Amino acid sequence: MKARRYIPSGRGGFSLVEVMIAVSILAGISAVMGLSMNAMFSTRDYFEERYERFQIARNALNRMSAEVASAYMAGPEHGGEPIPGEEPDARSGGEEDQAEVERLQREPVQFGFIGRDDSMNFTSFAHLRTQDGERNGHHAEIGYFLRREQDEDTGRTVERLMRREDTTYDSDITKGGTIYVMIPEVKDVEFEYWDSGQVRQGTAEEIAQGRWVSEWDTTRTEFAGRLPTRVRMKVTLPPQSERSRDDVFVTQAQLGVTEVLEF
Repeated sequence: MKARRYIPSGRGGFSLVEVMIAVSILAGISAVMGLSMNAMFSTRDYFEERYERFQIARNALNRMSAEVASAYMAGPEHGGEPIPGEEPDARSGGEEDQAEVERLQREPVQFGFIGRDDSMNFTSFAHLRTQDGERNGHHAEIGYFLRREQDEDTGRTVERLMRREDTTYDSDITKGGTIYVMIPEVKDVEFEYWDSGQVRQGTAEEIAQGRWVSEWDTTRTEFAGRLPTRVRMKVTLPPQSERSRDDVFVTQAQLGVTEVLEF
């Protein structure tokens, strides 16, 4: 007996509706995976940018703290400017006063600390010699200030925290030297200076009533011959995104030398 061969009826496989349903499911899964991947990459970029912002701000504040802590000022006997209220008067003095006045006019060198609420300029022992045989000591005029500039990438006008350093001895601690960017974009910078006030002696303890002030200028009689014992530095960065808040960084530096150096 001859075997019968099976002939398909033509009803096997998937229908058009089934194929459309499968394609729809695949498209939905692909869309979900695409959104998840985009969210993952966006999150990665956000935290990388945030880490970079924090690193820049932290490095800037650490350097500022170290440099402010090394601030100093020298009196006229060591090349510094006369302390306000103690300037020699050649008209009423003798030959020594006349010679001192002539020396100061011939070699005007200023050591001091001029601080405002949004800028600082001071002399410091914070210069780092990075070149072999560099003919510089540790002395430097250092300044921090804000400058409004245009961002090359976005075209926006931004505030930048700048640093200035001058290793030469001159008559103005607020100018000269090399300037570069410390923080590419800031919203605000605030400096405060701790004034320990006049110390009352003669009792069992020395008592000082201190307060934070927004200015410190050693060219003024009020602050002549002394530096603040502490400086508080506050840097505010603008929001990283539309839904985030300002990033605020605060630190303090304690000065090692607060009186005129007489060495």
